[in-house]
Amino acid sequence: KASLQFLMTLPTLLYPDLVKSALAVLLSTKQAKLTQQLTSAAAKLKVDVQQLSGALDVVTNCFINGAKKNLTSLVESLTAGGIDEKLAEVIQTTYQDNWEILAETTRKSAVQVPEYKGLEWRLECGVGSRSLHDTITPNILTKWSISDPSTSSVHLNCDVLTLHHITESLRSAQLELETFHARKMIRNLNRIG
Repeated sequence: KASLQFLMTLPTLLYPDLVKSALAVLLSTKQAKLTQQLTSAAAKLKVDVQQLSGALDVVTNCFINGAKKNLTSLVESLTAGGIDEKLAEVIQTTYQDNWEILAETTRKSAVQVPEYKGLEWRLECGVGSRSLHDTITPNILTKWSISDPSTSSVHLNCDVLTLHHITESLRSAQLELETFHARKMIRNLNRIG
């Protein structure tokens, strides 16, 4: 709130430069140069570096959250959040002009977790041998399809007990996802990433 209040005290003429700086902060990878620019800008405005950094964080978060949620218009959300309408319009135009870059940046910075897509399996039975006549040894070959940049499927050759253990582990993990604690963690992770 303090950063938002500070943002509202800045002159309207500085809004375009502030929004361009926030975009540069978001897209830049050179932290030393960024710190130097932030210090010189704070000196020109005669404000504290932390206050200016907080104001840039507010604008940067607007860009990130808009790109994450694929929003086409930010003006209504920003004005409802207490941001001046002129600043909201400047943020909106910069957001629209750089939407593809912002979406790509947020996609790259998001946590990439492999996701289960499907399962194929085949049952093989070894029916006896020369030394063991009346034995059947079941063996299950599974192909797990996942969405992961490095691999798209994983083959697992297992016996019945191992498959039973995998099934029970997945079932307990699914039940654990339904607990309050897990839902709270997922909700917080979705806000961040």
